[in-house]
Amino acid sequence: MVEGGGWRWWVSAGGAGLVVLPLGQGAPLVAVVAAVYGLIVVGAWVWGSRSGRAVGMSVGVALVAVLASTFAVSQWPGSLIAAPWLDWFMVWWVVGVVCLAALIVDLWVVDQGVGWKLAAGKARWVASVATLATVLLLCGCVLGLIQTDGDGALRFPARDDEVLPLPASLRLVSADTCAEAGNGGACMAKFVVTAGDGAGRAATVTRLVEHLRSRGWPLQPGPDTFSGHRETGGILNWRPHRMWLYTEAEPASVLRPAPPFDVVVIYISDL
Repeated sequence: MVEGGGWRWWVSAGGAGLVVLPLGQGAPLVAVVAAVYGLIVVGAWVWGSRSGRAVGMSVGVALVAVLASTFAVSQWPGSLIAAPWLDWFMVWWVVGVVCLAALIVDLWVVDQGVGWKLAAGKARWVASVATLATVLLLCGCVLGLIQTDGDGALRFPARDDEVLPLPASLRLVSADTCAEAGNGGACMAKFVVTAGDGAGRAATVTRLVEHLRSRGWPLQPGPDTFSGHRETGGILNWRPHRMWLYTEAEPASVLRPAPPFDVVVIYISDL
């Protein structure tokens, strides 16, 4: 049974408990961001609200549920490529702005427009609003630096898990998720692969195509290539990723010398 002000601690702990979501993805640094931000947003409401336990607890639990649901929608897109963590964090930032507005409205409604006269709990309200507003301002400045394309689409470089792990019949020689950079933060990833048993290029290509199709890449044969693209899940508008690999010897260029014939290079572009 939750009595007195103890409910505030429990609901605040729920906000910090959002740390388990990124941890489940093996992202400890992002998990720290989720824990701190979740604690600040949920804690600001439960400690700053002057509506009493029933309303304060209900809204606090709803905030935790909204943040967790946003993460789930963003990061579990089924067969699509999972969006980067900024996808859910941008929505969390908006939730924080709504929470800040709710605290201001809550003070006005409960105090019936009394304003800044001394009242019980006013210090908690001031501390909560000041902390939340500061964090939102800092996060908003960082998010404002993110570049979009002319149509408003966002982009992010390919991740290792779009290709890896490889089956035992293939061996990874090297991987670079941003081997070539372009305008607007565009990146082209390169995964250099060879056969694990010394098989020739044709066998390596066949094994690679089979493996990549099993990971959701709809590769289709073309003139001297296999290529395809995958849409990105998430809440915001992200660019799809396009993959291609050459079936025969790759053409060389001034900036990109041809690799050895027995290795196959997988290219992934976020254009």
